[in-house]
Amino acid sequence: MRPWAGSWRRRWPGVLAASVVALGFAALIVGFSDATQPLRERLFDMMIGARAEPPSGRVWVVEIGVANEDGTPWGRGDLARLITTLAALKPAVIGLDIVLSQSCEPSARNSAMTKAISQGPVVTGFLVPGPMGISQAAEAPLAVMEDAPAWDAKGAEAACGVFQTVATGTALVSLPGGPDGRVRVAPAAVFVAGKPFPGMAVELARRGQNWPPAILGKGDPGWLRLGEQTIPLDALGQFRFVPTPPADRAAQTIAADKVLAGDLFAIPQDAVILIGSALPESGGLRPSRASPLHPSVHLQADAVEGLMAGRSFARIGAAPSIEAGVVLVAGLAVVLLALALQPLGAAFAAVGVALGWVAFAFGSAVWGDRLYDPLLPGMGILGAAAAALLVEAAASRRAERNLSARMRQHLPGAVVDRVTDGSAPLHLAGEMREITALFTDIEGFSDLTRQMSPQALVALLDDYFTGITRIIADHGGMVDKIVGDAVHAFFNAPVDQPDHVDKAISAARAIRDFAADFTARVQAISFGRTRIGVETGQALLGDVGHGGRIDYTAHGDVVNMAARLQEASKTLGITVLIGPRASAQTSLPVTAAGEVELRSFGRVQVSTLPVSSGS
Repeated sequence: MRPWAGSWRRRWPGVLAASVVALGFAALIVGFSDATQPLRERLFDMMIGARAEPPSGRVWVVEIGVANEDGTPWGRGDLARLITTLAALKPAVIGLDIVLSQSCEPSARNSAMTKAISQGPVVTGFLVPGPMGISQAAEAPLAVMEDAPAWDAKGAEAACGVFQTVATGTALVSLPGGPDGRVRVAPAAVFVAGKPFPGMAVELARRGQNWPPAILGKGDPGWLRLGEQTIPLDALGQFRFVPTPPADRAAQTIAADKVLAGDLFAIPQDAVILIGSALPESGGLRPSRASPLHPSVHLQADAVEGLMAGRSFARIGAAPSIEAGVVLVAGLAVVLLALALQPLGAAFAAVGVALGWVAFAFGSAVWGDRLYDPLLPGMGILGAAAAALLVEAAASRRAERNLSARMRQHLPGAVVDRVTDGSAPLHLAGEMREITALFTDIEGFSDLTRQMSPQALVALLDDYFTGITRIIADHGGMVDKIVGDAVHAFFNAPVDQPDHVDKAISAARAIRDFAADFTARVQAISFGRTRIGVETGQALLGDVGHGGRIDYTAHGDVVNMAARLQEASKTLGITVLIGPRASAQTSLPVTAAGEVELRSFGRVQVSTLPVSSGS
């Protein structure tokens, strides 16, 4: 008998330890699926990236700018002319990623819009929730089985009733963000006051392919029948799609002013056309796998492309149970291997089993359209094997003193730390904690939007925000949100960061220098100075929202103070303003900047960074 094998009485601790590890990972997968979702979603982004394909040429986006070609502001009359021009091409369908819910009183421009929509086929868009219902005449064909998963809303923000009456149909244009704000899914349908309506991507794909009405059914957890394909849905009735990279978006995009000027040669007949805006002030820029500033109209186009091409992805409701079962079964297998083989051979066998699961998960995403977590089950398999091997090695060498010290004689310390680390799930319930808030804003941004085309402005902001968010992440901060041209971030959340004040001020200094260099690089565009406000204090943090839209954010005077400091820097002509609490707590050098009057806070003593390039 091998000296490390021993009798069963000496081997059962290793079996027990491996079983506990396997059970622990299984419980983590099933019981704390929400806590591990952010990391899992990033892995899914990477896995389905292999299915990204260039635009087909059937789906087109017409982008509306801030002004016409002659410089006059874009209005509803211009939109009516745009729809009329596009309708003359005989497209399969025109979808409006614009909610025409305001100014519904009788007028010449509304009469022109009504006439343009009637020349369709045009599908108007609506948002949820909202204060009103939707016209019976605007209901699009959609069959829904009982208990099928779908969004539910009491009301909607929909187009004017006269527009709905003459439209071919109306559909939902809302797109939910994931735990990290990224848009990955689109809703298949929504109930508004008990009546079903399709998502915009579903309705446009159906009409683009001349398919019969869609059917929404109940399954695990649900499915959508569209043409001859059955698309799996998640528990909220949403389907996953692959966002198109910025470099490929240009191939499916044409500016609205070019359309009105007669430049229509690229758009074929029978095309699916979406009309929308990519301007930051329109509120339609969303983060995605492909870009931190992805126009929502392009996300809708990506979803349409995926449906028409038969590309769909889903994490079925039973996935956590399947992954937990894999950990338990494979964990038992590697325990048996650990008992039957030499330790090194058992370790290689365990790695092989874990890599086999990873390959299965990636293959299921690329070829089977099913999403399984490749990480946690693989770690559970390796953890079970490591536990069995470590306990078995300790027992075979008669480790009677300190088990941890003995294990470190057989494995590197880093490996032991990883195996024995009791990683608790991240709880994002409401809590009060001290944070350091950091706000940034670009001076003269409104003027900048009038100088540049939507495509050029989005590309410029993409580079700018990539640099800003990378600096915040490198200093341990968390980007709460990007609003227009502003970045909201905080430090010391959701995990503890003892030196968060110094980290935030160091990040402010790095942002200041980066923004100065960025402005110098694009000086021909008159890119404004970046203003920064920093303050430390108590805040309430936690998840806010419900359904498909959850946001982890902070509330409190410290957040408002940082925003006010950023605003005040415009008056003082100082790039970085630091509040009194942050100034008192930092170990970094700061310079007094006097008192400043802040709305809701009165006169406040503030500081700034020592003078250097970019101040």
